[in-house]
Amino acid sequence: MNKPFLKWAGNKYKVLPHIIPFINEPNQYIEPFVGSLSVALNVNAPICVLNDNNKDLISLYNCVINEGDSFIDDCESYFHEGNDETVFYRNRELFNQTTDMREKSALFVYLNRHCFNGLTRYNRKGEFNVPFGKYKTTYFPKKEMQQFKEVMQNKSLIRMTSYDFADDSLYENVNEKTVVYCDPPYIPLNATSNFTDYSSDGFNDDDQVRLKNLAVELRNKGARVIISNHDVERARELYSDASKIISIDVSRSISAKKDSRGKVKELIVVY
Repeated sequence: MNKPFLKWAGNKYKVLPHIIPFINEPNQYIEPFVGSLSVALNVNAPICVLNDNNKDLISLYNCVINEGDSFIDDCESYFHEGNDETVFYRNRELFNQTTDMREKSALFVYLNRHCFNGLTRYNRKGEFNVPFGKYKTTYFPKKEMQQFKEVMQNKSLIRMTSYDFADDSLYENVNEKTVVYCDPPYIPLNATSNFTDYSSDGFNDDDQVRLKNLAVELRNKGARVIISNHDVERARELYSDASKIISIDVSRSISAKKDSRGKVKELIVVY
């Protein structure tokens, strides 16, 4: 399996053996919440439409695809100063202030590997605000970035976009040879949980309903739609009209609190 080069909360890499068989090898693959792209990197499809509402993330992916090794080398240069707290906050400030998207994209990789728990989070002003991560060592994912470049450049057609997940332009050519995989911000496990902090816009219950309705609409056009979410009562109620629902145990690898790490149940829903 190809590994993503970013740390990412909710990364699907460890559960790919559960997800990939439902996706199989479509002619067109659409993913409206790409995150770390751990799923798309392992889907054999010539046409890919890959979207996330995090514009910084999409800008980074486009830089790797379009510029390749020269951009990867520039990303690596930020790692030469070690894991220094003063340098981290200087680079975080630069990330929040710069209007140079190439520079910002390179800094995104640095912040992802040096911030606390590898989290991606913005405040209401749209500023990256994750604090310093006190790691003994940090790892520059050169091999993984080069692998990402090669996989994506080998596609017949790839579109990287940053729209709302239900934007019509993402689904213009949907047919029976299309598979759509959705890994949205999850329904909270309980009233105090919140897994929407990576986006300043949030993702509420109305959005969960919009996603379910989109899945039904796309199924009616012939596409197969797969959705991941927490295995909670609200999710089972929401997806009660799905063709298939399975529950799996998933290990959390990124969490703000050590006592909240461990295994949780997630659903894989198929329309």
